Amino acid sequence: MTVALEQGVVAVVTGGARGIGLAVAQRLLGNGVKVACLDRPDADYSAVQSAASSYGVECAILRADVRDQTAVRQVVLTATEIGPVRYAVNCAGIDGLAPSDQVTGAEWKRVVDVDLDGVFFACQAEHEAMRGAGGSIVNIASMSGHIVNRGVDPHVAYGAAKAGVIHLSKGLGVEWAREGVRVNSVSPGYVHTELTAHNAPEVNATFARQTPMGRMAQVDEIADPVLFLLGTGAAFITATDLRVDGGFTAW
Repeated sequence: MTVALEQGVVAVVTGGARGIGLAVAQRLLGNGVKVACLDRPDADYSAVQSAASSYGVECAILRADVRDQTAVRQVVLTATEIGPVRYAVNCAGIDGLAPSDQVTGAEWKRVVDVDLDGVFFACQAEHEAMRGAGGSIVNIASMSGHIVNRGVDPHVAYGAAKAGVIHLSKGLGVEWAREGVRVNSVSPGYVHTELTAHNAPEVNATFARQTPMGRMAQVDEIADPVLFLLGTGAAFITATDLRVDGGFTAW
């Protein structure tokens, strides 16, 4: 898909080594946008590096734990070495499934630290890199930030963090609007990723049946709306959450 993106500039993609983040990074590279892929220090970056080589577009590897505010700022600012940062997509996240009356403080903190704090720290650093020239940030939230997933009740930490991402994106979108930095979020429904591939087949079949479109999404079906929100076709859209859930939250 070709979208209205500025070529030769840099997009920071957190969680870009796999899943939705990798799909976003590949789409950006295919549209001539340089990618600074930020993921865990021990992540496998080979897929994004292969895509960069295939498209002949520069890619930088940024190794950092998104929970570390200082480290995230340091590595994001190094992305400017390959070009001006104009785009950012924050995909890094983890799940958390445990009955709420049994969740320990450490377990709660682990999910919220990555899924909410990590997004905020990334946004701060990306905003600093974009300061003065403007840009567009898209945060990956979840339909779980809007609803309680059927049959996945012990999901409170994840849902609370993703609801926070939605409101965080709205707040930053308003706060930074006059600086020319747009901030939006995308809330996917159930998606085929490395994580959901580990589910029992009947679990994914249930997710598909619960979705009005009768199936789970492919990662590219999330990446394409993300690129739309980044580009000039969405120039008057900020502080908005786009649900890409196959109609799930309409029921």
